[in-house]
Amino acid sequence: MVALLAMGVQAQTFPSPYCELTDDGSIVIEEITNVSFADTNIDNSDTTVALVDKTEMVIDVIIEETYTLEVSGNTEGAFDTNIVAFIDWNQNDVLDDAGEVYTVGTLYNTNGTDGVSVSLDITVPTDAVLGETRVRISKTYTDFGNEDYPASPAVIDACGIMFDVFGLGVEAGYGQALDFTLSLETLSTDEFELNALAVYPNPAQDVLNIDYKSTLAGVKVYNIVGQEVLSRMPEVYQLQLDISAFTSGIYIVKLFTEEGQHSFRVVKD
Repeated sequence: MVALLAMGVQAQTFPSPYCELTDDGSIVIEEITNVSFADTNIDNSDTTVALVDKTEMVIDVIIEETYTLEVSGNTEGAFDTNIVAFIDWNQNDVLDDAGEVYTVGTLYNTNGTDGVSVSLDITVPTDAVLGETRVRISKTYTDFGNEDYPASPAVIDACGIMFDVFGLGVEAGYGQALDFTLSLETLSTDEFELNALAVYPNPAQDVLNIDYKSTLAGVKVYNIVGQEVLSRMPEVYQLQLDISAFTSGIYIVKLFTEEGQHSFRVVKD
């Protein structure tokens, strides 16, 4: 479920209570052109502002659900730019706590409108705080170097567009950042009846059994970093998933039924 809402007058001046980008001379010549999250597109044509305010875009997401973040942008030729997402899941007005920073990927040689993009599947944490919170996408020039000169890597910082020039020191960089809003919800038990679901054994070694009162139209399994590792469309009430080939660890199972969706964690021994 995704909704776009128009926010009212901001109680605080943007980007408060979050940090502004450091006024360090960063140059916006490699702008973000589009951000897509949970199938909602946010276009940007501003090539002058270092931090773009798109907080009026509110995207509804559900705890434990997995969504795809996709970003496009202009690299001004055959150059690399690093894309990072910061999401304030705990709503403490800090964008880079542990578990809130996502390296999405590196864009190369694109004008931002030619279909080139980077993407990452992100799972809303179980302990994320409900309500509205901030997302910041940063796009920063980076250089991997070669045999003739050392690398100049982008600096991952929610409050600045910077890079480490030849490894000799951090300076203002080239790029842009963009903020938007997520609204976190839980899946209503009126839509999905938890007491009608049976999952066993958990932890599991080879086979995971899933029983529900109505037809399971779809099942997807994601690893802990949000990568899809299994997808089925069984159309059955009772399902056995072969997880024998999975490595040990925690996985997120997402169920699709006529009543709605539900996600839960499973431990593979």
